[in-house]
Amino acid sequence: MATTTAHSFNTSQSDFRTSQTHPHAPHSFSYSESPLTQLPTVDFPFDDLRRRMTEFTTKFDAYIERGRKRVLEERNDFRARLSELNEDQKSTSTQISTIQSTLASHTHLQTREAHEKSEMQSQISHLESHASTQRTHRDKLQQAITSTQRQIDAKLSAQREYAAKIDKQSELNGPELAFWETYLGTRIEGGGDEGIIRVFYAFPAERVGSGEKEREATFELHVPETGSGGYEVLHTRPRLEGRDVERVVGRLNETRDIGVLLKGMRGLFQGVLGERMIVQ
Repeated sequence: MATTTAHSFNTSQSDFRTSQTHPHAPHSFSYSESPLTQLPTVDFPFDDLRRRMTEFTTKFDAYIERGRKRVLEERNDFRARLSELNEDQKSTSTQISTIQSTLASHTHLQTREAHEKSEMQSQISHLESHASTQRTHRDKLQQAITSTQRQIDAKLSAQREYAAKIDKQSELNGPELAFWETYLGTRIEGGGDEGIIRVFYAFPAERVGSGEKEREATFELHVPETGSGGYEVLHTRPRLEGRDVERVVGRLNETRDIGVLLKGMRGLFQGVLGERMIVQ
């Protein structure tokens, strides 16, 4: 093919030179000697080109195959990583849900503990206030107990002093009381309560029909706790006039002489019993 092309090219060149020859030209010009008319010989190695194209195609196909495999591998790796990321996302979502549930439980627990703490503080404040009130009340009671104990001690001391005086007075009054009991026909007994005595008078029996009836009169006397207190007649039997009794007790309080009381009360009883005998 290259030889045919070169032959055709040479024939055309000869024809070109013949047609360009002018018989009347003053100077002759040779195209074969001109560098412009000297063309290189072209030789195309198609077999080598085909071989190279085949090698290029093989290499290109191998490159494409490697690229396809690499793309497939990268896609598979991407899908695997995406699957792992999805699993990680699911696991993370589960962990987040668990943490949120734990956080909600913890928040609820904190709220409940805060409420319980508030209630406990309120109870503590109430107990502290109650304890303070109880301490104040205790102090007042202790003061009252101390004051009462002082009063009791003072009364006990006064009673001991009075008892000592009574004992001394009893030693002095013993013979006198024995005299009055014999002289006035009296009998003195305790009244059952502290500070109260009973005085009994025996009068001559009165004749009732074929027999005799014993006559007796009595009264209760309240003895004062101190030597300056006043005596008081609480009850009489038979009943006496209150003004007469007050007059006799008044003389007793003035003189502090028990004989005045015993004689005065006997006179009052004797008057009442005598009037009854007259009425009968």
